[in-house]
Parts: sequence; C-alpha cells; structure tokens
Amino acid sequence: MIPLRATYRLQFNADFRFADAAALAPYLASMGVSHVYASPIFTARPGSTHGYDVTDYNRLNPELGSRADFDAMVATLRGHDLGLILDFVPNHMGIGGDANAFWDSVMEWGPDSPWAHWFDIDWHRLDGKVLFPFLGAAYGTVLAEGGLRLHLEQDGRLAVRAHDSHRLPINPHDYAQVLERAGSPLAAEFAAMAGAGPRHAGWPDLFARLAQAGADLSPYDDPALLDALIGRQHWRAASFTLDADAINYRRFFTISDLAGVRVEDPRVFDETHALILSLLRDGSASGIRIDHIDGLRDPGGYCRRLRQAVGRPFWLFVEKILGPGEDLPPDWSTDGTTGYEFANQVVTLLADPAGEDALDRIYAEETGQSQSPDDIVHEAKLAVMSGPMRAEAEALTDALAALAAGTPQWADLGRGAIREALTQVIAALDVYRTYGDAEGMPRESRKRIESALARARLRAPDPDPAVWDLLGATLTLDGLDAMPDRRGAMLAALTRFQQLSGPVMAKGLEDRALYRFNRLIALNEVGSHPGDTGLSVAAFHAAQAARLARLPQNMLCTASHDTKRGEDARMRILAISSNTKRWQAALDEWRALLGDAADAVDPNERYFLYQLLLGLWPENGRIEGDLPERVHAGMLKSVREAAVNTRWINPDEGYEGALDRLITRALTMPAFRASFARFVSALRADAEAASLIQTALKLTVPGVPDLYQGAEAGDHSLVDPDNRRPADFDLRRRLLSEWDGGPIWSDDAGLAAEKLRLTAALLRLRAKRPGLFARGSYRPLLAVGEHAQSVLAFLRDDGADALMVVAAVHPVADWSGLALPHPGGPLLWCDILSGHLVAPDDPQALFAQRRLAILKPV
Repeated sequence: MIPLRATYRLQFNADFRFADAAALAPYLASMGVSHVYASPIFTARPGSTHGYDVTDYNRLNPELGSRADFDAMVATLRGHDLGLILDFVPNHMGIGGDANAFWDSVMEWGPDSPWAHWFDIDWHRLDGKVLFPFLGAAYGTVLAEGGLRLHLEQDGRLAVRAHDSHRLPINPHDYAQVLERAGSPLAAEFAAMAGAGPRHAGWPDLFARLAQAGADLSPYDDPALLDALIGRQHWRAASFTLDADAINYRRFFTISDLAGVRVEDPRVFDETHALILSLLRDGSASGIRIDHIDGLRDPGGYCRRLRQAVGRPFWLFVEKILGPGEDLPPDWSTDGTTGYEFANQVVTLLADPAGEDALDRIYAEETGQSQSPDDIVHEAKLAVMSGPMRAEAEALTDALAALAAGTPQWADLGRGAIREALTQVIAALDVYRTYGDAEGMPRESRKRIESALARARLRAPDPDPAVWDLLGATLTLDGLDAMPDRRGAMLAALTRFQQLSGPVMAKGLEDRALYRFNRLIALNEVGSHPGDTGLSVAAFHAAQAARLARLPQNMLCTASHDTKRGEDARMRILAISSNTKRWQAALDEWRALLGDAADAVDPNERYFLYQLLLGLWPENGRIEGDLPERVHAGMLKSVREAAVNTRWINPDEGYEGALDRLITRALTMPAFRASFARFVSALRADAEAASLIQTALKLTVPGVPDLYQGAEAGDHSLVDPDNRRPADFDLRRRLLSEWDGGPIWSDDAGLAAEKLRLTAALLRLRAKRPGLFARGSYRPLLAVGEHAQSVLAFLRDDGADALMVVAAVHPVADWSGLALPHPGGPLLWCDILSGHLVAPDDPQALFAQRRLAILKPV
C-alpha cells in the first residue's frame, strides 16, 4: 500500500472523467501528492455534477468512463506512485426521475419488493404508501392539467409519468384491468398472474410481449380514471410542499430525492457494497471516505463491519463534524475525519483579537443585530423542526407518546408537552448526535444528553416535569433496566432521535444560523459555531499534539466541495479583523454610493454581501465573464438558506428582486468598483500572509494534508455549486514548470505562484522525509514578551530530521519586544522559503520578508 502523505481531491463528472484524472497524474506526482481522493464514482442520476445521488452502488458511473477506463486510470496512478481514495455514500441513494431501479421496484411492489428492505420507509403511515413529493403543484391541479399521464415504457412496464420526467411504476397486478380497458389480448394473461410476486419467472416474458404489442392507453387520459388507478398504487404522488408534513421515509436532511439506506442490515450491506469491497480488496483503491457517517443507524458498527469485510489494511476516513470538545470515538477503528475541525482551528487562530471589540460594535451598529449567537442557533434549529423537518419531528413525537401511553408514570403526558420538550432538547444538543445502542449509552454521549436536558428545561420550564423523566430515561437508556418490557420501543425511539438530531443541526446551524450571524463570515464554516472568535496559540498547539497522539493520519482540510467559501476567500475576509477602521470607513462610503438600492436590502444581508464580494473580488479588479452570475447565485442561495427575508419554498420575489438590483448596481457602478478595489488592495498583504500561513500549517502540522482541486494556486470560490467549477490545470502546470525549485518568495510572483510553490516545496519535503511528518514529534516553541500571542512556532523532529515553523499569525509592526526560544542545534538555520540563513530565535530576521519562515538546520 502506497504510504499516505497527502491527498488531492478531484471532482468527477461528465466533463472530468477517469481519463482526465489519469492525465493529471504526472502533475500531481511532481507536486508530491501521494493519493488522488475521488468524489463518488458510482452510477448516479444522469447529469449529476457531484455523484452523491447514487442510483447503483455496484456499477461505475458510465458518464465517467468504462471499467477499462477506470482500470487504466488506476494503472496510470500507480505508475506515478499515486494511490486512490474513494468517496462512498452509504447513507442515501438518489431517487425521483427514472434512474433508480431499486427504488422503482419499491414503488412498484411496495413492501413486497425485493429491495424494500434497503430503504428506511415507515409503511404504517400514509395507509401503507410511500410519499412521492415531487409534483410541481397540488396533485389535483397536476392531474387535471395533464401533468400525470399513463405510459407504456420501453421495457414493457406501465408507469405514470409526472411532468414527463418522473417515473411512477404501476403495480403489475393492475395491468389486467388497464389492458382490458385498452382492448389488449394480453389482459387475460396478466390476470392469470394474480398473486404472483415480483420474482415470478413469468413476468419478464409478459413485459417483453407487452412492449412488442403495445397498448392503447388513451382511456386513461380521463383524469378520473387515472386517479382511480393511482389510488391503488403503493405510492402517493403529492406536491413538493407536502414533504414537510408527510414524508415517511428517511432522507438526507430535507432533500426528498435522496432516500436513506439501511446499511445496518447485513443483507443491505452485502448487496450495496459488492463493488467497493472488491476495489478495496484488489488494491484498486487504497482507502475510502465515508460520506455523512452520522446519518447511519450505527456508525461505529458500520466502520467495524467495513474493516472486517475488506480483510486487508486500507485507509478509512469519515465525514464527521465534531462538536465543541468532541473526539472521534476510538472504537470506530477509523484513521480519522476528513478534517473540517482543522480548517476551523486555523481560521480562528488567524483571526486578529485586536479587532474583536470593534467588529462587535460595527456589526451591531450596521445591522441592528443584538441576538446572541447561541440564541440564533437554538431558534434556527427549532424553526427547522417546525418547518421543513416537522414530519420527522412529529414521527419521533408519536414514538415517544406511544412509549409514554404504555407506561403508568407517563400515561398522562400530553402529546404537545412531549413535542415541546423534545424539540427543546434537540435544539439544545451541542453535537450532531449521540451513539447509544442496545449495549447502552457511552459516557460521553450521556454527558451531552444530560447537558442538553438541563439547558432545555431552562428554556422551556412549562411542560409537565414528568416529560423530562420520559426523555431522560429514553435518551440515556436508563429506562431499559427499569422497563425491560418496553426495551424495543425505547431503542426505536432513541434511534429516531439520533438520526434526527444530526440533520436538525446541519440545517439549523450550517444552513441557517451560519447565514444569519454575519459578524465575520470567514469564521462561519462547516464545523464552526457562530460566535467562535479567536483560538489561542496554546489551544492550537494542544489540538495538534492531541491529533498526533490519537489520530496521526487524520485529514487536514481547508477547502472542499462542501465548504462555504474557498480557502483564500476565507483568508481575505478574515483580514477585516486586522483592518476594522478601514472596514468601517468603507461601509460608510459604500452605503452612500449605493443609496436606495442598499437601503432596500436587509442590512444584515447587505453586510454579508460586502464580505462575499471581498472574498471573490478579482485581483485585476475586472468584473467580467461569469463573475456577476456567480455573485447573484451565491447571494441568492445564502439569503434563501438564512430563511429570514425569503426562502426556497415560496420565495419572496420582491425582496429577491431588490437584492438583485443592489448586486447589479454594485458591480456596474464605476465609483463603487473603484472604492471596493482600493479596499481589497489595502487588505492584500494581510490576506495573502494569512493564506500562505494557512497553507504552511496544513502541510507541516501532524496529520495528512488534503488539497482541494486547484486550490494550490488560489481558491476564491463561493459555496457550492460555485466551488465545484473546473480548475485550470494548464495554468497550474505552467506555474509549476516555471519554478526552478529555488526560493518561494518573489516580489512579482503573486499569490497564485507563491502558494503553488510553497505547496509543492512542502509536499516534496514530505515525500523526501516521510518519517518526519508521519511520526516526528510536535514541540511547541513558546514566544515571550510583547506580542507573544501573535506568534506560532513549533518544531517537528524524528531524531534524523528536524523542521521549525514560525508564523506571525497576526500583523505586528514592531517585533523588537519579542523573544523566541532557540530550538537547539546549529546557531543558523536555512529558511527554505527565502533561501537565507537566519537565527531561528531572531523574529526581526525571520519576518523580514514575510510573516512566515520554515527552517531546516544546516
């Protein structure tokens, strides 16, 4: 197995195929990357730009190439000493449309489908039907207007087509009646199949003959007749707006066309993992990244089963967002997370504490916002449970109410009291989920539940006190011993709770609160919490040492397909914290310039817009190409996610129009553009310093650095889908080829070239000295004196090699009052960035050119 030193994330789609990845192998190898880290490559919905909507786990996506193309890519990667890590999505599959044969079978046959056990469907609700919430209007309207029509498909099956795109299969036991009305001679033969199950050997021949014979289905142009046929099916077609009230299958967050998969069932695991297991066993893939691990019923059990099923060493990473003070459970047997926590450690380390009070004041004055970050998160999570996820919250309430009704001490609890207390507990939970199961509740999870219960009681003192006993006994599993006869019901309720709390956190915190609390949006990232400000140097050191001790191969991420802004856009916005006076003056100037257009937009969202523009403003100042469209799309998504002035469902067109007019005016007004360009220029030095420090830390602290496609030469992207745009690899190849391997710093190189050189230099050093970075110690070197909290210094040492990193994490004009400890060894060390010999304990010399030095002993 190729040693893991650094991963490089590639986004596969129809425009970037296996052959394209193979062609990049020489460039990636030259950079010093050890593994390609691929987005999902299994069959997904046609035209998928990301691959997370898998429709067949056991086929490679034909839009990316054939199996031969895949094997050729693997061979090419190996020929350049590159391994492959695959992104796998066990939690959900893409449904809707007509691409998922497994889901189609469930719609066709209901609980009798051979694939019904794959999906988390509550057949006890909706009269035994599964909801199909993809109609563009109310069912009756779509039916009357001809948006639902009966078709004979090419495979000889009958299906209702919704809006000419979604396929809703007709149960074959209804074919006889349909064909009789159509005058088909095959009606009698289908009638003879009454009672035959989906695996009956006679069906394929009948379907083939029907496809050849055809059928006149015009009688079903009559809405009443079609409605009667639809009423007998295992699905219920409904408007997309009904999912919040009636969804009866587990889904990915609030996305109804991503249906939850029951991989906790050993049969489902085996049936959905045949291909990925074969790729891991034969070495085609060196490792796997598990998407949304917290969505699974038993994340730890899944990881352990995966280890056992592969039967050979491989890298196993999980997409797990850690809450405050939370560690990855060690019994999961993983190599670590995908590294969102590192991105937040770096950005909070680099946030300048000198600007904190000013930022608080400016934000309050400019926006009128006074609500605490904690209250914003709590309110947003409650809104999710009373809005887009109320069906899931109601289903869990039903489960708890049924449990209470059968238990004397809780029998008088009203459903309303249970729901109020339950939603308060979920809103108060400070992690995505807990991990209780039939074996009990882990100590760490118990502490989280007890704290959430205490906070919830403070916010909702009115419910009957007995409701807290019910929730406490169920959510900590303390009730199992006292009520063994209710064991099944209690475990089922806990499972629902644990699979609901994560999506509520994701939608409430990530997709609402992080767009509502806009004080400094550089700090609003996946895995962050509104209100997080600065991380001390000591706390950063402690986090790195802990990673080395616990999970030394944990990924280190600063940008991904899921981050809310590119890693360099984030650093440019962060530079506001060191330039608050400039920021205040600029805000005053921009509001005066934009006038009524600015006043027509919520000041909090206008404040967000200015930061968004700062993040992606082009270095040359030219507003051209698709940049205006990117800004419009990025802001529209942001304000709809915030759900304050408009939303995804029933948007406020008037408000969105005002926002569009403000953006257009800003991007077309010469005076505004000139003012904004001056502001960007004033922040450039601080922003670029932060970008380069972020890059250097990712490549030198304990862990495995993960590079997002193209970010090595600058990443000023917005939230998805903007961050999934193709990278200009020709430019990156040219920049790398133009560098002779000498000093990194060059006055005329620019951020893109310097960042790429820095990345390549450190990746190559990791390849040359793997032991230093994989096993070398991490020793903090603590500065003393004035501005000591603005300097981060540490030594990596494995006995054979050593490397010292020194960074001025905040801008300081005069370092004369600072003292750094000498790391030992020679008096002079070589700075690989400048090529100069310097004393490692002399900050004036270390920071003469830049706020960063990386030293090797000479």
